[in-house]
Amino acid sequence: MPIPLGVLIWMISGFFFFLSSSYYILEMIPSYLKHRKSYLNPFTPSNEEIFILLSQTSEVFPKIKFQITTRGNEAEVVKRGIHSIYEVSKGNPLFNSNFELLIVTDNPSEIEIFNDYFTKLNLLFPTEVLAVPPEYNTLKSTLYKARSLQYSVEYRKSKISNNINGDQRSFIFYFDAESTIREEDFRKIIHTVISSPTKKIFEGPIVYPHKYFDSNIFSRQMEASRPFNCHHCAHVMKNPPPTHLHGSNLLVDEEVVDEIGWDFGRVDNRPLLAEDLIFGLKAYIKYGGSIFGWHGGRLSEQPPFTVRSSFNARTRWVTGAWQALKLLNNIPEFRYLSKRQQLSIKVRIRLRIMTHSLSFFAASFVIFSLAIFLFPSFFMDFHFDPNLVSPSYRTAQFIITRFIFLPGTIFWLFGVLIGSLKNLELIEEITQKEKIIEIIKLLIITPLAGPIESFSALYASIRWIVGKPYNSWSVTSK
Repeated sequence: MPIPLGVLIWMISGFFFFLSSSYYILEMIPSYLKHRKSYLNPFTPSNEEIFILLSQTSEVFPKIKFQITTRGNEAEVVKRGIHSIYEVSKGNPLFNSNFELLIVTDNPSEIEIFNDYFTKLNLLFPTEVLAVPPEYNTLKSTLYKARSLQYSVEYRKSKISNNINGDQRSFIFYFDAESTIREEDFRKIIHTVISSPTKKIFEGPIVYPHKYFDSNIFSRQMEASRPFNCHHCAHVMKNPPPTHLHGSNLLVDEEVVDEIGWDFGRVDNRPLLAEDLIFGLKAYIKYGGSIFGWHGGRLSEQPPFTVRSSFNARTRWVTGAWQALKLLNNIPEFRYLSKRQQLSIKVRIRLRIMTHSLSFFAASFVIFSLAIFLFPSFFMDFHFDPNLVSPSYRTAQFIITRFIFLPGTIFWLFGVLIGSLKNLELIEEITQKEKIIEIIKLLIITPLAGPIESFSALYASIRWIVGKPYNSWSVTSK
């Protein structure tokens, strides 16, 4: 007996949904369950407790060199991050005597703007603005953000006396233009660093409360899943290799930065869009997994304001992951890893890309199913295939939707719920009632926002496969 067309369609859709849910089932949910208590470091030490910790080890308080990297034309946003660092250090000699701040910008006209702002703040630690010269080229012709990061590495190396700290460890703390930090989170971070003398690369969670309601509701929904996904970031930092890495809230031993740098070149003569992922993998290849750690201190950032910006950001990330897979084959040291390690890295990156891309089909089938289930006569009026609205199809649709799609849908909505709670937690001016209303809104539009987000991954993957990869680093409005 032939399989009804409707049943066949839903068997295929069930397969797509199973694949797209597999990353949540295999990686995200286990990571959340395992790391939900350490995702945010629960301990906020006082100065006295930091001194006690130092007395119990051979460590000294590390030098923290904050670096904010900006393409320019977002000075007011960067000032917010500068001010947050100032607030952390203000009135605390232990902190400000061990802080430095470097602003790296592509816009030379901003040097005076930031210097004036430093003067107004009366900062108690060294500060500097560094403009990347337009004519500057790296040895491997790296472009975009990695070019600015590499220029800062070379600049610091040229100041030899600055790198001589005796027994004091020195860390570069990377911020994006819109990143800010709170004192309690910095205390969590510094306690973890002092407690972990063998760790050289730390990462922590990022939440998105800044200018939150200036963002389109669809963009807010897309950003809701990111804090939840940070549980998986905690997992890969505690269980390397790091198959994804933040470009901000990244704390790296300066010796590692000097050794690896950010000059990764291009892929097929196109600019690299995922320098953070390559940096993490090169560090893993060179130093092994023992240098990675999770510090558990939050950085606050802001969501994109438009759907287009959200879409472009995700397209860029997925393209960068494809580039990283290709670039790995050109890193001689990668071949020194065991075949099992090489395969594990490639499979995990591909699984992340594949499930993100295939989610578009799964979400589309869910919407399609709901429409046919609720409005069968509509499809019949348009002479739709009668098999698709037949009782057998609707029965199969009911079974598959409830027993195959439901678990994945619950996990999906659960991730949005947890992430939105974390994004809203640091918005002081919002009431509890407003938080509940916002979360309900985000959950309601999730079936519509999901296909938009997943299509960005599918779009990037298709362009990569056909040999015309997405190749833009358009600035997100801030």
